[in-house]
Amino acid sequence: MENKIPKTGLAESMRSWMKARTGTKTQRRFSISQICKGLQITPGPMHQKIANALYDFEQRGEVMGYHSKKHNRRQYVYVGTDRRSLWGKQNQKIFKAMYVSQSFAVTDIQRLTGITERAGIEKTVRLLKKEGYLLQIARRHRANSPGVENIYYVTNRDQFKLTVMKGN
Repeated sequence: MENKIPKTGLAESMRSWMKARTGTKTQRRFSISQICKGLQITPGPMHQKIANALYDFEQRGEVMGYHSKKHNRRQYVYVGTDRRSLWGKQNQKIFKAMYVSQSFAVTDIQRLTGITERAGIEKTVRLLKKEGYLLQIARRHRANSPGVENIYYVTNRDQFKLTVMKGN
């Protein structure tokens, strides 16, 4: 027996409202009350549905939530990337190689995983660095080609394992 929740279009209207908030960092921040006001939702049960939907967005990685000390409330920023797309088999290999390494470069991850294409690894590293899971600590000369490469490390291994490495 399937237990399907009927589609109301709430998530899509929230997503379009959040995408429309472009500009500076402060213009992109919003609270639950601001999104309710923007979608013309009155306080009540729909207000709680918005809060629940924002929690789902946050779990998927589309929204980043934090507690604002200035406004003394929870605020959100729309990121727009669905982290579930990172949970493929290939990226699980990349995440595991990052987790077991003290410090690493993209070429080290290539060697550990056996993945020949650098572009996918570099994209994953950029995203994780942007989200604060990785920190660039140094640069070194490349071993087999001219130029330099960045050296990274996982900033919080426990958080990395719980949030990034979790499966589908």
